[in-house]
Amino acid sequence: MKNFARTLRLLGSLQFGLILLIALFALIFWGTLFEAKAGVELGSARFFDAWWILVAGIFPFPALKSLAVLLFFNVLSTCIFRIPHTWKKFGLLLVHLSVLILIAGSFAGSLYKESFQAFGLEGGEVRIDSTENVGFQILDTDSAGCTIVRGDKADTVSLEWNSPQKIGSYMVYFGEFFPMTPTKNVVRFWVKRDPFAFVPYLFSGILLFGLIWHLASQFGGRKR
Repeated sequence: MKNFARTLRLLGSLQFGLILLIALFALIFWGTLFEAKAGVELGSARFFDAWWILVAGIFPFPALKSLAVLLFFNVLSTCIFRIPHTWKKFGLLLVHLSVLILIAGSFAGSLYKESFQAFGLEGGEVRIDSTENVGFQILDTDSAGCTIVRGDKADTVSLEWNSPQKIGSYMVYFGEFFPMTPTKNVVRFWVKRDPFAFVPYLFSGILLFGLIWHLASQFGGRKR
């Protein structure tokens, strides 16, 4: 237990935090340049959805997942050992807590989120999840979107390029359509589900509240 506490203290040092920030900056800069050359999907898979990167095919360099774990323990150690646990510093603790929530939520989201394509024939039904009986019927479509009937609510809604619809626990986005016959089109949809999609909003709320508390405690306690 003492060794764990000692290690946690080292991970929470200012020097280690500075090294992490430099490594994150280098990774994001490198990954962005790689994405511009090789594409977003390959860049994300190699730099931001991985644990390690091989520099020159030999030397390992931590990718975003490894740096995020180290940053999590750096911030956690800061909350436990370096920030005084007083009401005056409560706002600062909330700011660091918001970062912990964002990192943990991002990892949880990467484990449980789903993203796939679905296809349907105009006038037919699209089944997203047969186990939960989630689906919809396509009424008509054009280049800008389509009109569907949601099976869970039995209401008619418009599904356009920038206007997704929530169907069950899924978000459905209109993709494109392909003419199959003079009167029938095949429609492609993008389907996503992320049970932790609320995490960025929770992070923003706690961060904002913590900043307000910290500023109020700093300036409100000054004598005039």
